[in-house]
Amino acid sequence: MGSIVKGAIAVAAVTAGLAVGIPSTASAAQEFVTPMYGMSCSTGVSGSLGGYWGSATCTTPAIAKWKVRVSCSFGLTTDSVYIITDWTDGAKTLYPPSSCYWGVNWVQVVESA
Repeated sequence: MGSIVKGAIAVAAVTAGLAVGIPSTASAAQEFVTPMYGMSCSTGVSGSLGGYWGSATCTTPAIAKWKVRVSCSFGLTTDSVYIITDWTDGAKTLYPPSSCYWGVNWVQVVESA
């Protein structure tokens, strides 16, 4: 079947804000700093067939509005709700409300003004 999780590093402007996409594997987190708010983030994938979860954990140096977007295999994309965090919140982890049955293509942190 090949790799369940695939993708390429992508930075793209989206209607709601700026999205930073990093491919994730079930065994390793991807770490990066976001361009808009300078958040230190990591993305990851957990679970197994029937229930893969994409997530992002971010620490915010200032006030930031952000959410997590996960692309499931076979085309479904799901988003968490936007949250607003600041330096006093520590690391926050977000998951979209639904899992991916077959696997995860990529996980993005979407920043918004």
